[in-house]
Amino acid sequence: MTAVTASPGVPVIITAIALATVLLGLFVYVQSRGFRVVRYSFINKKLKKDSYRFAFISDMHDHVHGDDNREVLEAIDREGVDAIFLAGDMVTSSMEPKYRQDNALRFIKALSSKYPVYYGIGNHEEKLRRCPDSFPGIYERLVSELDECGAHMLINEKVSIEDAGIDVYGLDLEHEYYRKLKTRWIPDDYLERRLGRNDTDRISILLAHNPEQFDKYVLWKPDYVLSGHVHGGIVNLPFLGGAVSPQLKLFPRYDAGLFEKEGSTMILNRGLGAHTIPVRVFNKAEVVVVDLYRSREVMMREAGKGE
Repeated sequence: MTAVTASPGVPVIITAIALATVLLGLFVYVQSRGFRVVRYSFINKKLKKDSYRFAFISDMHDHVHGDDNREVLEAIDREGVDAIFLAGDMVTSSMEPKYRQDNALRFIKALSSKYPVYYGIGNHEEKLRRCPDSFPGIYERLVSELDECGAHMLINEKVSIEDAGIDVYGLDLEHEYYRKLKTRWIPDDYLERRLGRNDTDRISILLAHNPEQFDKYVLWKPDYVLSGHVHGGIVNLPFLGGAVSPQLKLFPRYDAGLFEKEGSTMILNRGLGAHTIPVRVFNKAEVVVVDLYRSREVMMREAGKGE
């Protein structure tokens, strides 16, 4: 009989595949950890102060960066912001033990001890409220503890920042506008029926978790829309953008960054945490810092101070 021996190339191929798998896993692990600070600047003549700076966070999902999110808190402190804006999904509506809302609550309490905090809810907060049998007492605890620490939870309501001439609105979208695979558009008058008319002589900031409805938000004429929800599309592909939305739509039109239409600007946050699929590729978690200036002269003057 003739002996059959394995080709010496087979072990090499197996080793190469194993090494490539390890390297890919390491790459994804590094990509999925940490966060960055992203900055945007706008000139708005309606601003009553020379300048106004705020930090914008979304989709924390009870995640932590460092001990009790110390890394995020220190990054925000270094920016010298006037306020904090939260665009929803700071918690996660899941029965998994790792999601207990405690991390998010401690984080928001720490922020509230230093800054005004304005909190618009997302689909996960909405689910905690909508499904009390599945999450007994959790939504009530969230509302109560936010109220105690002074954070403004805005559910179809407005808070005014008088010295800056800014009105902050929090939009509460129903579950039907978050359903997977198919988009159901809000009616054209949806925001006006829930929030009333905005004062166009003042700066309006709309906390609206779901960016997919931006074309409808524009009809209400907000100056700025702060959204999240999409997590940057999970994987950001060159020339194609974010790969998938929570509605399981491939390459969503609105994935991350700035979008402008008819005088309204949407700032779409990539999120600070993750759930279900804890993976990010070319899509670093982020804290957004926004500077508003009353004029170009003020912006140039403030820029000169930083040099």
